[in-house]
Amino acid sequence: MPVDLPYIRKNVKDFISFISPLADYAPNLEPAEVISMIRSQLDYDRFITDEDIPTPDDVKIANLNQLQLSAARYSSIRDFLNYTDSFSEQMSNDKEGIALMTIHKAKGLEFPVVFVIGLVEGITPTKKGDIEEERRIVFVAISRAMKILYISYSHTYMGQAAKKSLFIDEIMGTQQHSIIAA
Repeated sequence: MPVDLPYIRKNVKDFISFISPLADYAPNLEPAEVISMIRSQLDYDRFITDEDIPTPDDVKIANLNQLQLSAARYSSIRDFLNYTDSFSEQMSNDKEGIALMTIHKAKGLEFPVVFVIGLVEGITPTKKGDIEEERRIVFVAISRAMKILYISYSHTYMGQAAKKSLFIDEIMGTQQHSIIAA
């Protein structure tokens, strides 16, 4: 029995009306132009930030800017996608070394040494986030370490004064530890 929900139909129509012209123009555009078009048409920068007016200092915006800069080095989408695919191949070929990943990607894995970086108040936990969920996520991060756990934070973040996350003292409790802040 098909489901007929008007908002789904509208969302699909909106998506098709956005993607159809993009699919027509994309083969003739450089990758950076396609990324710019998507960001502009979808108002994506505002969507991924919590602010009405995204700033270049926002980490997510900075990442998108870096993606767009990387894409600008390629004249075709195919070349850019081949470049990005090379990362996947390189990672699958590296059996030893350092694995950089998000906390979510690390879930269920263990490592002899783990670095949890950037535990800064306002970032972890976020100002607007669910503190209990963030506490569980940080627990996942620290419980990946089999032998040694390094936790770091900074006195400044994005040019502003910063404090260590409240989770650091919760994690360390009364255990013997050294804290080095950058």
